[in-house]
Amino acid sequence: MNSIISSSEAFNALMAGKQILCRPAGDMLDFDDLDRFPATIFARPGYEFCIKREMIELAGIQFTRPLERADAENGQDIFIVQPACIVQAKFDEADPEHTQSLLNGFVQADAENAKLQLRAIADLFGRAAADPLIRVMDKPKKQRSRKAREDAPAPAGAASNHAAKKTFENSEAHEAAEIETDPVKLVEKFTAQINACTQAELVLALRYTFSANGHLEREHVQHLCRLTELKLEELDPEAYKPAAPSPTPEPADLSVKELQRLQAEAEQQVEDVKQKAVLDDLLGRAASAKTPAEATALTGYTKSWTEEQRKPLVEAIHKRLNELNPPEAAEMKQPPSLLVQIQNAADLTELDCLEIETAGRHPDIQPKLMAAVKRRRAELENQAS
Repeated sequence: MNSIISSSEAFNALMAGKQILCRPAGDMLDFDDLDRFPATIFARPGYEFCIKREMIELAGIQFTRPLERADAENGQDIFIVQPACIVQAKFDEADPEHTQSLLNGFVQADAENAKLQLRAIADLFGRAAADPLIRVMDKPKKQRSRKAREDAPAPAGAASNHAAKKTFENSEAHEAAEIETDPVKLVEKFTAQINACTQAELVLALRYTFSANGHLEREHVQHLCRLTELKLEELDPEAYKPAAPSPTPEPADLSVKELQRLQAEAEQQVEDVKQKAVLDDLLGRAASAKTPAEATALTGYTKSWTEEQRKPLVEAIHKRLNELNPPEAAEMKQPPSLLVQIQNAADLTELDCLEIETAGRHPDIQPKLMAAVKRRRAELENQAS
């Protein structure tokens, strides 16, 4: 089960390095990679997004990788895998059972993958796990004495609340006797139970029940969730009223040009990382070069680089050449005029070698030599074209 997120949440997750999937809204097709959609997809209405969850395989059974601590938020529905059942609860970072289950890798974000994980563990030990029960973890309630319950006056609506609880308990007993699998009848049953609730706690308990029902499709669960939201707003408007819209613009409201700019920046960052990796490799090879020819040949990998990008490699090659041929020996073998060699360079490879040699000359003549290098490079490139 993929949790649908908004376009703004998807954009923020993409910037954080997550892999995002997309599909047309309301479409029953599977989610697909973003590279199959235009770059302006986040600014267009009518699309649904989700974060691609990593899959693992155990005993031949595939399921999503268990949640980690950074993936869980307070109040989020979690499913704890236990030997006898699946425990559904609201994540509470103050609960040691929740945090320890996360650390040990026994928490899933949905019931289906929790069942698959339990089945895989059983198969690993040669056992056949039956369809596990899902137990909803309720918050402990304070016990009241019998006398206090008898003496306490019945509040307004208590009779109706009791009737709603009785209806809910009767429905659970009926489910135990006969499990309903027809989605249409299940939706009708849960809708009637939602309408009969007179307390927010009863509505929340119902939401846990139908969310864990394995016979309802995603659109059925979404419809029932919307009914519970409306019922909660009706019962307690102050606590469950919709949040006011944020005055700050969401990434979904960004212009097409702004999205293109952000995408270009992201692509440039990827290119910079790749270029840095190549540079680090070339610097290592330059430092360990056995001969001058081996060192100078490394410039062939930087033909498309800018002068600023090539500078660290040129300096590293020059340093290695000085180590292989000390300056005294180099001066004895150096031709009478480096400028003449640059002007008569036969090809770009020879010119690259001469450019490296200019770094060892006196700073006062380096500008003149570099100007000659650029002029000869332009001549050779024009001849090649």
